[in-house]
Amino acid sequence: MTCRVRRPTSSIALLTAVPILSVMLASQETKLVRYVVGPKPLISITNDYGAITVSPSGNNQVVVSTVSHSDAIRFVNERHGDRVELRAESDRRGTSLAEYTVLVPNDSIVTLRSLDGSLRAEGLRGDVILEAATAHVEVTAITGAHVHIKTLSGPVTLTDIRDSHLDIHSVSGNIDIHNVTGAFVEVSSGSGRITYDGDPGFAGYYRLTSHTGDLDVSIPANASVDIKARSLKGKSEQAASNVDGVVPTDQKSLFLKPGVAGASRVVLRSFKGRIRLKRP
Repeated sequence: MTCRVRRPTSSIALLTAVPILSVMLASQETKLVRYVVGPKPLISITNDYGAITVSPSGNNQVVVSTVSHSDAIRFVNERHGDRVELRAESDRRGTSLAEYTVLVPNDSIVTLRSLDGSLRAEGLRGDVILEAATAHVEVTAITGAHVHIKTLSGPVTLTDIRDSHLDIHSVSGNIDIHNVTGAFVEVSSGSGRITYDGDPGFAGYYRLTSHTGDLDVSIPANASVDIKARSLKGKSEQAASNVDGVVPTDQKSLFLKPGVAGASRVVLRSFKGRIRLKRP
């Protein structure tokens, strides 16, 4: 008589999971590199295989933290004087294979590039350049900086930015702007939606332009602002304009608080998109 001993299902599952977990841990590798640089260093980071996050170091150091989720990833870090070039390379495609987290001096000139890995810059001053294809680009807590963003279809989010120069262009990505004040802002999107929500502050200039995308603008009623809006062939919603501030197609300009000294100027232009203005 043969006696068969059955191994518990939970034990089999555990034994199966252990090798898989070991492989995952073996393929994930974290490295840390530091560089001491002079004033206004040039920092260039390219990662087509995952996310890039950049924030201030608070000193004259560039601190580079990399995480690899694949054995195929190679991190190439080069320094030439006060120029630091960082890039990820791989023979395998993927969007979550590598991550960069970099701390830079406040006065750095930073360039971030990715195809579809997210780009995030926070708390910086100086020049910030972000270029992406489908990647989500996020810029937050910026003061006294020049920000240049170009995307194909990747969405762009700008939050809590003060006294800065913003130059934002996207072919079809949505662009969301929240609490950006006292700034010079030029934003354009071919077919993406552009939204602005906040108080422009004093002496700011905002030009939002779309081809077929809608423009949604919400500015507090007590803000001193001079707004001009025009949609050449956008959908006319004359009846709704008294309710939600939709600009009719034949309305060339709308001055909410004209001639106020120090008022910010907001120019809205769309070829076929609809323009909504709200004063909550």
